[in-house]
Amino acid sequence: MSMTDSLFTLPFNHATDFTELADNCERFIDALVDCEEPAPKMALYGRLYACLNLLQPSLLDPVPDSLKASLTVKELPSRLPAFEPECDQLGRYCQEITQLLMNGSLPRQSEIVMEDLLCELVSYFADTLKAPRWLQTDEGTVAIG
Repeated sequence: MSMTDSLFTLPFNHATDFTELADNCERFIDALVDCEEPAPKMALYGRLYACLNLLQPSLLDPVPDSLKASLTVKELPSRLPAFEPECDQLGRYCQEITQLLMNGSLPRQSEIVMEDLLCELVSYFADTLKAPRWLQTDEGTVAIG
């Protein structure tokens, strides 16, 4: 049985903790990137959707005591999660979502969510494009970052 095949039968339900569901989502996405066959691809999308649906209702809940130890560190990590796509990729995301919305084929609730996402992405995109790139110092102009 291949790794992708095992993802089709990977057990999870409403009692699965959110960290395990997040791991599952990453596994499904990793498999989707390499999947070229339509049927397994749709099955992986379905599994991803099921995991996301299980995560959604509890995203704003306090972290359960049983998970606090696994989410506690003695030193700050060198890198924290951040959404930092390249500007050309971010622009492409905005274009594709705009095209989806222009097609008018989304159900109303999906359209609302996609509009919200587009709003956030376009704002982030504009902020990224307009962000300072150089710092003027007494020694001269220095590139930021």
